[in-house]
Amino acid sequence: MNLSDSSQPATPQLPLPGRQFQRFVFVFHAAFLSALVLLLWSHWQRPGFAWNGTELLLSVLVLVQVVLYIAFFAWPAPEEVLRERWAFYFPVSFALWFITWRLEPNFEWMVLGYLGQLLGAVRPRFSLPGTAAVFALYLPAKLGWEGLARLGLQEWLGYGAMAVVWTALGLFLHRLTITSGERAKLIQKLEAAHKELELARERDTELAALRERERLARELHDSLGHGLVTLTVQLEAAQRLYAVDPVRAAGLMEEMKRLTRTSMAQLRRSLAGLRAPGLAERPLRKALEEHCAEVANRTGLKVSCELVEGLERLSPAVAEVLWRVAQEGLANAERHSRAGAARVSIQTEADSMSGGSPQV
Repeated sequence: MNLSDSSQPATPQLPLPGRQFQRFVFVFHAAFLSALVLLLWSHWQRPGFAWNGTELLLSVLVLVQVVLYIAFFAWPAPEEVLRERWAFYFPVSFALWFITWRLEPNFEWMVLGYLGQLLGAVRPRFSLPGTAAVFALYLPAKLGWEGLARLGLQEWLGYGAMAVVWTALGLFLHRLTITSGERAKLIQKLEAAHKELELARERDTELAALRERERLARELHDSLGHGLVTLTVQLEAAQRLYAVDPVRAAGLMEEMKRLTRTSMAQLRRSLAGLRAPGLAERPLRKALEEHCAEVANRTGLKVSCELVEGLERLSPAVAEVLWRVAQEGLANAERHSRAGAARVSIQTEADSMSGGSPQV
């Protein structure tokens, strides 16, 4: 069932939590179809019932109404298709109901079911004139023009109250289904935004990994690559010198040993930086203090950590940035500085957070 004029694909709408609305739709369909079938069944069970042309016509009319309801009203479809369906369904269904009612008076009250469908499914600017037209045809057919002329004020008020109450109920159903469609659209937009956010997060992660690989490649090129080139040149020179100047060749060998140890130390530092974990779920303060202590133990630098209070109130994105800045700053101090101490400092100024690369 799709009582909404939402342009979304034919999916269950959500004015209520999903399963509740599905039960509501099921009850709506079951009540209408059951009423048609039960009225016909009760007609067949009347004393003296016998099949003839009129009874066959009545049964066929009811069967056609059931098929029309399922195919043109209960079966979900996009809004454009529904408009075409309803332009055919409602005039034909009201005409079939009218003939059925004239053949069997007990079908009279099925008009309320059709009016409920009209008011609930179609926009008020179309459904209200249609409802007025149905009542304008229904009352003369029921009472005759002479009967209408004899109606007193109390009878008119009764029919008017019935029309107002049923119209209000149908409009409430219409509002419910419209709200359903709007809510479904919002949910779809939120789900799409969530998927886009997840994709953006994945892209950011991939970009961060690419940048880290580029940084590591530059670092290895500047340190290990340069050391290996120098080592190769010195090794070739030592090979030539051994025959003519063994003492100088031995000196070159010692220099190559020192260069090898230096390159190995640089490689270990690069690998240590590569293995350094992200902030993850750790508090920023704890992560920085542990990292400063680890760098001090590994390098012999005297690393101090001066952190302002309130770091736990920072957003995860800001905390991650500060963590990466501190990591990179200490790594630079370790590689390129000959100082014996480094200081990591994060301070607040008014409503802002300030800091920078660790000072050495």
